[in-house]
Amino acid sequence: MRRSAILLLFAWSWPGCAEEGLRYRMQLWMRGEAQPLETRFRLQSTAGTRSHNKVQKPRMGGWRLEADRAQGTPYVQAMLLGRAERLLYLAGPAPQTRPEPILLRFGSRSLPVWSLEIPRGVHASTVLVEVTPRLLALCDFSARFEQGDVARVELHLEALDQTAHLCPAEAGTTLLSTLQSMAREAQQEAGGPVTVR
Repeated sequence: MRRSAILLLFAWSWPGCAEEGLRYRMQLWMRGEAQPLETRFRLQSTAGTRSHNKVQKPRMGGWRLEADRAQGTPYVQAMLLGRAERLLYLAGPAPQTRPEPILLRFGSRSLPVWSLEIPRGVHASTVLVEVTPRLLALCDFSARFEQGDVARVELHLEALDQTAHLCPAEAGTTLLSTLQSMAREAQQEAGGPVTVR
């Protein structure tokens, strides 16, 4: 069962809000178009569901994406959020991640930076930040595509709200499987094996 949800909220719920979450901006360029489709949204984590079993096994929660309807391209927020879900990371370190000796500043906070290995053949770059101890989140993602309707996509963390209660999402490593899918497509086009650089 899918544990994430996409919600579209009206603009008045966005400014000055003290809610928890990470605020992102996404831009997507369709091939042949000079101007990108764009949306801004907040990522929040949600609590894990409880079963009716006597023994309660630990369950990870999900995430919820809330779009700012006052900004961005009208009528495309749901489509963009659907794509954004496949490019996000909200989980602990994985074998493909590595800490870097630098910090990025967001307001009054300085966050440790982590790199993420990109499969060979994928024209993408990505940066993760440690938003709470041992919890990594996507900071920047940029990719371009040689074929298909989409020419380029960019996803950037613009600001942090309160993050004390953010927790890993069950689908928190979706970005890793998306990159592997992109690598398989690139391999099919090139006729070579999928490797990680």
